Amino acid sequence: MKDDLHYMPIKIGEVELKNPFVVASGPTTKRVDQLELAEREGWAAASIKLTMIPDPYINYEPRYRWLKKEKLHTFTAEYRLEMEQGLRLVEAARRKCREIVIIANYSCVEPDLEGWQDAARRFEAAGAQMLELNFCCPNMSFNVDVLSQGKKEGRPSSGASMGDDENFVRLVTEKTREVTSLPVIVKITPEGGRIAEVSKAAYDAGATAVCSAGNRLGIPSIDVWNYKKPIYHLQGENTMGALSGPWIKPLALRDVFEIRRLVGPGPSIIGTGGVASWEDAVEMMMCGADSIGVCTQTMLSGFSFLEKWMKPLKEYMRKMGFQRAKDLRDLLLEEIKPATDLTIWAGYAQVDLTKCSSCGLCVEIGHCNAIVMTDDGAQVDSEGCQGCSTCIDICTKKAITMVETGQVIMRDDINICV
Repeated sequence: MKDDLHYMPIKIGEVELKNPFVVASGPTTKRVDQLELAEREGWAAASIKLTMIPDPYINYEPRYRWLKKEKLHTFTAEYRLEMEQGLRLVEAARRKCREIVIIANYSCVEPDLEGWQDAARRFEAAGAQMLELNFCCPNMSFNVDVLSQGKKEGRPSSGASMGDDENFVRLVTEKTREVTSLPVIVKITPEGGRIAEVSKAAYDAGATAVCSAGNRLGIPSIDVWNYKKPIYHLQGENTMGALSGPWIKPLALRDVFEIRRLVGPGPSIIGTGGVASWEDAVEMMMCGADSIGVCTQTMLSGFSFLEKWMKPLKEYMRKMGFQRAKDLRDLLLEEIKPATDLTIWAGYAQVDLTKCSSCGLCVEIGHCNAIVMTDDGAQVDSEGCQGCSTCIDICTKKAITMVETGQVIMRDDINICV
């Protein structure tokens, strides 16, 4: 087993995963055949589709869009499992799957806590190897909360509507811990802006790990010429969508980073959001994640790409001198500095006229008046250049570089270009 391509073990609590990669709860974990395929392709664990307790009060056939230009996936309508469906799925998966770790993902919308405890008992009896308390889904009650200005009108709360309340998350985690010895993962919304504080409350209450969320509630692209028509096929109205995909990775990295900075090196974190390559996974671990949850990429590409990730990931680790996945963890924690601690170098842009095509893009930069076009090509006034580097990123010919002239500690003046 230890020479297996997919073997790069990590632990969540006392449960060993053969590698850090988890199929996150979503549309690719709602059937047994999907879980079997994920196992065959080498995934270490899978969190089943969200189970709602009692029955889901909003449950439609799914409506998705993949906006390739924006690298954005969005969904509005979605299907959730009922309790009996979730239990049968876990039971069947444990009968048919031998290696992949099965995680029960669920949320209870009843006003008391007995439903959470009962679900923990029943999923453990069904064979779940971990429990994932879902406080993150933004597309049900939270969606309605936002659009109704917070007026709940007797409607039950679920997902992100509960996930920014650290006292409620703490209480549910405590009550769940009372009735099970399984590892308890708490999946937390970032929507309230306090994912680190809520995560700490979950850990303090006995959570084995927390999982960050891989989507945000938002409004995707609109056809301004036909703005009343929704972008979703077979749907009659516009609405907010749960947005995921590569665009979200910078926010997801921040979520994991903030959690790790607050809670320290001990607890486990499952990082999710925008992971679409092995490099993305490395970034997530460097920011504090022990394991990596992937959903959107499995929706778009299935499960077989994991092998294409593991080969270069292992080669990267070999070249960098890393022995274990854990060696990657937290490497950026001390490297990411607050603005007060930045070192800014004085300098200016310089154009290589042998590469410059005189396209004029750099001359049009709105905040800069240091670049002019001459007969030979673009030319930079080194005295007027602020060193912002926008021109480097705009240049299509890679003709511009920065020249460093010294260190600037902090500016106490403001130059206004006129």
